Amino acid sequence: MVQEVVGNDVVDLTDPSIAGHHRRERFVSRVCAAGERAWVATASDLWTLFAAKEAAYKALVKLGHSPGFAHREIVVAPDLRSVRWRAHDLELSVTSDEEHVHAVAWSARTRRPLTRVARAELAEGEAARALLCAIVGGATGYAAGELEVVRDPLVGAWDGFGPPRVEWRGTMIDADVSLSHDGPFVAAAAIVTSS
Repeated sequence: MVQEVVGNDVVDLTDPSIAGHHRRERFVSRVCAAGERAWVATASDLWTLFAAKEAAYKALVKLGHSPGFAHREIVVAPDLRSVRWRAHDLELSVTSDEEHVHAVAWSARTRRPLTRVARAELAEGEAARALLCAIVGGATGYAAGELEVVRDPLVGAWDGFGPPRVEWRGTMIDADVSLSHDGPFVAAAAIVTSS
């Protein structure tokens, strides 16, 4: 049985500090595989690839892999429908507009994740957790206000915590979930395996 995992990443394209990165060859070379560099003509092109790689990274870690921060080793398919790291393939979905790009990567051959992107009206982390609870609540029938996003301490993790999970009254929901936020945008993704 394939373990069902999901990762997602949102990038605020309105952030002026990232607007010119697609013209910085060292940065593009650090992020993009050789074949991907030719696709980077605009900031949106670069950050689409970056978001896809970040989403894949989050899913790969949950599968027990350690891709490190070697973005160019995670290769995005030209049609933006899959991503590969070594011998590991993930499905990919990318949506974007003038303000943001959102990428979702998940285990190949599993159901498509439920996803949402929104503008944060609360603090980003709080808004992302509320968005995730709304997604999981809608899929399970639980009231979003009764759900809680929990992250356990994890030695060696970049921030000291493991991936998020969702609980209802202290009981873990059978779902794999992912959170992201950047600037005013928050995003969440979930694969709910039972309700």
